[in-house]
Amino acid sequence: MIIRDLDPLSQQTLVHVMGPGIGDEETFEAEHADGPDLEPLINFSPTHVVDVIAGCNRPIDHLATALLTAAIMDVVGGVAHAELLDDQVAVVDGLPGVLAMTDGPSPTVFGTAEFLRAWAAQPGFRLLK
Repeated sequence: MIIRDLDPLSQQTLVHVMGPGIGDEETFEAEHADGPDLEPLINFSPTHVVDVIAGCNRPIDHLATALLTAAIMDVVGGVAHAELLDDQVAVVDGLPGVLAMTDGPSPTVFGTAEFLRAWAAQPGFRLLK
């Protein structure tokens, strides 16, 4: 299972689960059919996705989304997947719980619940939409 953070423009917080036997299996399969092979990065192939979605874009919404995601990870396990702004790469590099990072036009970090909590404690913390 992989946990990822999203932040669309609705006014609610939503936790959405999908994968074999749960939620929209076709969407899960389509997203993973053309995506990168995650096993070399996180040492397993995800079977399910839990999206934690905050409907607002204030700093408290970003913080609540990260901490809710970390709490869910404490229960179900998994790895957080977050896209980064270029200036966030240096901030997250070296934080506890970082499992892997990718570079390129859309830098991405994969990490544990410990990572999410450490990142959320950084000044100016914010998630991407």
